[in-house]
Amino acid sequence: MQPADPSWPARRPQRFDSTLVATYCGLFSALGYTAANICLRALTDCDAVWVSCVKAFPTVVLVAPWLCLRAARNQCLIPCWHVLGILVVAALVGQLGGNVLFQWSLGVVGIAMSVPLCLGSMILASVVVGRSFLGEVITRRMVVATVILLLAIAILSLGAVAANRSFGLPGPRAGHLVWVIIGVAAACFSGITYCLLGTVIRWSSNRGTPVSTILAVTCLVGMVSLGALSAVRIGPLGMVRTNRLDLVVMLLAGLCNAAAFLALTLALQLAGLVYVNALNASQTALAAVAGVVVFGEAVTPWLVLGVLLTAGGLLLMKGRGRAVQSAGLGTRRAEPQARAAEVGQPPVAAAHVEACGRPVLIKRA
Repeated sequence: MQPADPSWPARRPQRFDSTLVATYCGLFSALGYTAANICLRALTDCDAVWVSCVKAFPTVVLVAPWLCLRAARNQCLIPCWHVLGILVVAALVGQLGGNVLFQWSLGVVGIAMSVPLCLGSMILASVVVGRSFLGEVITRRMVVATVILLLAIAILSLGAVAANRSFGLPGPRAGHLVWVIIGVAAACFSGITYCLLGTVIRWSSNRGTPVSTILAVTCLVGMVSLGALSAVRIGPLGMVRTNRLDLVVMLLAGLCNAAAFLALTLALQLAGLVYVNALNASQTALAAVAGVVVFGEAVTPWLVLGVLLTAGGLLLMKGRGRAVQSAGLGTRRAEPQARAAEVGQPPVAAAHVEACGRPVLIKRA
């Protein structure tokens, strides 16, 4: 056996940079949601419940072959029924309190204001939920980055008000202060609801629920519940007589939303809740740009300053993504793997047994 050549460089195995992948997924999710929001903003004259129902259809169609393939390979689709039950409840709350209210707020306060309000409340809620229920470590740098992002959202909101005045909002609710206040509250509440749904998504994925199952359950619950509610609100005849162009835009919004939701789900599996939601906050700047380019909103100093602050906050938040992941989720994932090594069981199986054998408490996730 010949000795190794010392001049030959030693090859080191490349490590999977989960934080970098989560960053790309989070930013791609922001782009997808921005495209979907532009489509939804163009549908403010349609019923908000019906728009949200049709928007969920493309995801169900795209995920169905994925589920069939997993079933044909005898792969697990539903690790635990109680996890599925909690996911169904969270999906129902997310569809009604998130998608419907956000769509309704677009017709009252506009895209440039609804998106910052929704994301700002989502980040605030994610800090509380991530620390209290998921045990994530909130560092000083993350706190500073969150404050910067919230400041950017507030500044962009000021610019959004001026932009809304430049083109006016459609519908009879335009210009009424009471409806504007309700629209602002609806956008904020939708952000809180999205945070709760994201928390349950990560909690269920940590217990072995496949991404395909999460997507299918979330959107199928939306189709069934919102479809029934639409039949009550506008009637089956109103659903059938939907304008073809509006229907195409609804489906396009659903396709963009499906791609963004898949990227967001993958990001939530790889990084902390606060970090992923902060990456998603880039929707604020993208929505402001879309408001100017697509809907003719005015360019203001608040808009420019808000975009710069958003970029700075995202860069500051990116530097701490790995620390949050290793201090929070990584420790909890190592526990079932260590127990698996003791009994000679695969780590995935041990995590599955742990998820099915202990009480369902999000606080213990």
